[in-house]
Amino acid sequence: MDSEIRWWFTGFEEGLAALPEEERGTLLRSCAENCLQMGMLDFYRGVSEKVEGDIDGFFRALGEMGGLETQIVRPGKEFWLIFHQCTCSLHTQGYMNTCLLCECSRQSVLHILRELWPDRRFDVDSEETILNGAPDCRFHITQREET
Repeated sequence: MDSEIRWWFTGFEEGLAALPEEERGTLLRSCAENCLQMGMLDFYRGVSEKVEGDIDGFFRALGEMGGLETQIVRPGKEFWLIFHQCTCSLHTQGYMNTCLLCECSRQSVLHILRELWPDRRFDVDSEETILNGAPDCRFHITQREET
């Protein structure tokens, strides 16, 4: 790890912490969308195509992969996405260790869902995260009811 870059990220963490929650979300949404363009969005698209766009099939297929777990609470409406390790390079390479970074992961999940099902609206809540000291990162996903 480059100590000069690590030093820069210390200031970034402080700046991130100082931002109001909405602005922090906007910043990390952009980071999440950019990161997904490195290949993970295509991966999730491939999973969705394999199950012909069926959202329950999508979560079942993800749950069959290693490193994560899924639960279908209410078919088509409510899910859990549980990661057993933090795979964010900023964390794994030692640049950042703040739980504020978990908003980027939440935004990633939200972006994936919006891309795969653009006609639906979802809420994604991070209930527990590894960077908060939990054993897993647990995201609760609900499809909003149309009003």
